[in-house]
Amino acid sequence: MKFLILLLSIFGLAATYAVAEDMVYCRFSYKESVHYGRVKGKKIYVLDKAPWSGGQETGQVVPLNKVRLLHPSEPRVILGLGGSYQEAWKDNGTPYKTVRWFTKPPTAAASPGDDIVLPASLDEIKVEVELVIVIGKTVKDADEAEAQQAIFGYTVGDDVVGSVDSYHRIQGEPQDQKEGLLPPGLKIGDHFAPFGPFIHRGIDWRNLERTLRITNPETDKNVLYKHNTSHLVYSPAKIVSDLSKVLTLSPGDIIFTGTTQSFPAVDGDVVQVSIKGVGECVNRVVAPTKK
Repeated sequence: MKFLILLLSIFGLAATYAVAEDMVYCRFSYKESVHYGRVKGKKIYVLDKAPWSGGQETGQVVPLNKVRLLHPSEPRVILGLGGSYQEAWKDNGTPYKTVRWFTKPPTAAASPGDDIVLPASLDEIKVEVELVIVIGKTVKDADEAEAQQAIFGYTVGDDVVGSVDSYHRIQGEPQDQKEGLLPPGLKIGDHFAPFGPFIHRGIDWRNLERTLRITNPETDKNVLYKHNTSHLVYSPAKIVSDLSKVLTLSPGDIIFTGTTQSFPAVDGDVVQVSIKGVGECVNRVVAPTKK
């Protein structure tokens, strides 16, 4: 078996750990049933339960193009990071010794292809492309070696947040009003955390190109942003270790690892986030249905 050697820290830690060759997993709907599966080429080998729960192949094989791919885990906890890329610290001194985070509710989880419906309180959101860590075992108060073992794999996601200016405008509040709680509060909307569809195991996270594109054929909008995970301040093992000292992380939980820039999106925009070698998640932004 081919092995990749993954450095656990970009701060020069000596410890290294062997990571198995890339294996790809998904969660999908097929004939009105939801299953987990392992993806091999253009086929899905159905598992009897989640792979992090010891799921085994049932013998059933279905074509990849005949299923509806869903977000690949059902997280109890969704976490995101701020200040996790080097660019955030160019003019702001030394990075924090530990990560800084926020939470989203499980109702924020969304699948590729799901609409991101604007809440009634917003007419604009901001979207981001991020590497997402998927937890594979229960972890609490872990050091980095233990945290590394708790990482099941990686996927791609869009950390959606509501626009503060949009919220102020719709609520009739002053545009220059100082805000502390509102920005993280606007991250919790329904379907504000699309991710998937594939979880990759055995990939090297340190040099992955992240791409975000926003298009709208009616307005000729075409926004393109590219960046690379090599600019991350904290390794995934460090991220999981730090967060495990705040709360218990469980199998299927996810952590959005942050970005350097967010971009506005409105009704009718199509948001495509992708990471080379990891996958692509596409969602459309739509206005709420009027009552």
